[in-house]
Amino acid sequence: RYASRRSFLAGVGTAATAGLAGCGGLGSETPTLTMLDWGYVYNNGVLEAFEERHGVTVERQAAQGSAESLSQMRAGRADYDLVPLGNYAVTPAMEEGLIQPLDLEQVPAYEDVFDFLKADYFEQNGEVYGIPRSFGQTPLAVNTDLVDADVTALADLWSGDLAGLAGGRDDARLQTLYRNAAFGEPLNPTSAEDVDFDALRTDLIDRLERTAGLWNNGGESEQLMRSEEVGVQPVWNYAIQSLQSDGLPVERVYPEEGTKAWFIQHCIREDAENPELAHTFIQEWHTMMGYDSLMTPNNIAVPNEQVFEEHDVDRASYGLDDPDQFIYEEPKPQSLVQQYTETWNTAKTEADL
Repeated sequence: RYASRRSFLAGVGTAATAGLAGCGGLGSETPTLTMLDWGYVYNNGVLEAFEERHGVTVERQAAQGSAESLSQMRAGRADYDLVPLGNYAVTPAMEEGLIQPLDLEQVPAYEDVFDFLKADYFEQNGEVYGIPRSFGQTPLAVNTDLVDADVTALADLWSGDLAGLAGGRDDARLQTLYRNAAFGEPLNPTSAEDVDFDALRTDLIDRLERTAGLWNNGGESEQLMRSEEVGVQPVWNYAIQSLQSDGLPVERVYPEEGTKAWFIQHCIREDAENPELAHTFIQEWHTMMGYDSLMTPNNIAVPNEQVFEEHDVDRASYGLDDPDQFIYEEPKPQSLVQQYTETWNTAKTEADL
């Protein structure tokens, strides 16, 4: 399966040395791996250790979200080697020539990535453009001191019992997915002809009229719960863990319709200056860094069989024993995304939120 760590590092060490000569002219400059990514991903000094192993520098720019990263690349403002993207963002980036095909011979760890995450829409002409690096879930967080109702489903967010208590992310695509799941509609239509936008707008207005607050990032989602402005909302699993660790009376509920799951892919920008170093980083994320960097501190899975086996981790502890329980936001045409955004914004205005 994997080469031994010693023999593998010997190989990448040679590659890094060659990269140093190539990137720095006569070796006068230290190669720099640039990335756009979230700060919570990197803990326990893994970036510093990577720099030391390979004699390079890693520069990370804070990411806001996959949609924003995609917009930056489209505008030519994302001058990075490594750009992690959500599953829905890989396809447009690939089709628009913004990312390059990955050399899987340089990333043998790909063989052990969970098969159910190797989506067909990450491939084009037989080549793979994104390798899943993390897998998480978005269950419902319920503050049992504030919420008396029995919350079991996404549909409960439309219940009058939760009026003034519900929260959610300010994201048109995501809220449309939740609405579709709650009302039994197709989850990911790919054509505007398959969407009743009048009904969608009405349902979103109903949801927003019961909503106490919206958020844009994990910190905001936690603050709404900590301040008790919001008592129930779909939120990232690691945020629920943080709230529980601080003693808040928050329960995790997996909705009857299915739990929204997300997975982030390592992608390499088409015009990356250091693609070899980026490949090395992806490989070592799976073989050396991911467990200590993300799984241990944040309870977010590195979706690789070898990682789970080496650290004796039960897949059930990450909800990965039953992949069929999840719902996903899948790629869709940009024109449809724009119509969702317009519908969501109209609903917010009409709901006075």
